[in-house]
Amino acid sequence: MSNNGFATATPDFVTATLPPTPIPPSTQTATATLETLTSVETPITSSVEGITATQLNVRAEPSTASEALGTIDQFTAVQVIGKDASGSWLLINYPVSATGKGWVRAEFVQVNITTEIAIISGMAGSGTGVSGLVTEKLNVRSGPGTDFESLGILNPKDVVFVTGKDPSGEWIQIEFSKAVDGKGWAAIKFLQVENLASVPVIGTAEETIEASPTAEIAVQLAMQDGDSMQAPLTETVFSPTGTQILQVSGDLSAPQGDAEDWIKFTPFGTNISVQALCTSENFHVELQRNGQIAEDIVLTCGEKLFIKTTPGQPHYLRLQAISNIVPQYIQYTLKISMLE
Repeated sequence: MSNNGFATATPDFVTATLPPTPIPPSTQTATATLETLTSVETPITSSVEGITATQLNVRAEPSTASEALGTIDQFTAVQVIGKDASGSWLLINYPVSATGKGWVRAEFVQVNITTEIAIISGMAGSGTGVSGLVTEKLNVRSGPGTDFESLGILNPKDVVFVTGKDPSGEWIQIEFSKAVDGKGWAAIKFLQVENLASVPVIGTAEETIEASPTAEIAVQLAMQDGDSMQAPLTETVFSPTGTQILQVSGDLSAPQGDAEDWIKFTPFGTNISVQALCTSENFHVELQRNGQIAEDIVLTCGEKLFIKTTPGQPHYLRLQAISNIVPQYIQYTLKISMLE
């Protein structure tokens, strides 16, 4: 998003991706290069210390669609023991899980960039040994076509493990734990997959329903993430010598789906700026402090708004999709910056 008007990330820059539906513009493509996974897991011989840049979820697999094992607070030291082939996810020691391990998004963990982190191979049960990287938010379906039932959603930078492909090569079968049989189908145009030629064909051309020419990006509903004022989607404490910028990406929908998101931050000064990139301006923003609405914010997409804050006191931004007869689906990226 080089033309969105946002500043380039610096060491004091924190980016929060909202589980489970962080959404970039549909034109964004992944730049990571995937490597073919082998069927034997790479042995872990060493670990690297990292620090979490924000509160984040720990997952059973390198995907926002996988089971959440728990959360880790901001500025927590973690032991990194590996990464996926794309470098989008890190495997860490996580003693509270059954395996003693868990996956977190790499962009939210600060590690020494000169440190070598081993690539973990054979992370799932796929016999093909081929993985893929999601480049755009998409539906996982029960069969190779848009006429099949949606089983769930994958987000950009999620890693999938390929088990087959349809005869047309436009759909791939992947491991998907939320499905009854552990399998699902995804449109190949929204994934980056290497060595696809080695993946076996499943079914015949007559059995395959062709993909619709319309985009397979999920645009109907924002999935419920269960956040509230008591359990915000993300929270950050700003500091003159630490974090001074928070960027959050998410989505909202109304009258069905997830209609609101809560963001908590604690400023160290009296002024902040708030800027949003969004696909629709049909959403409402409230600034709350001490359990009261401090300000109703009229936020125009792309414009920067300046807001007075109380230093050292928790503040909440409540983002709400405006419900009316016409269904609303809104993708947004919100940037909060300290000004002093």
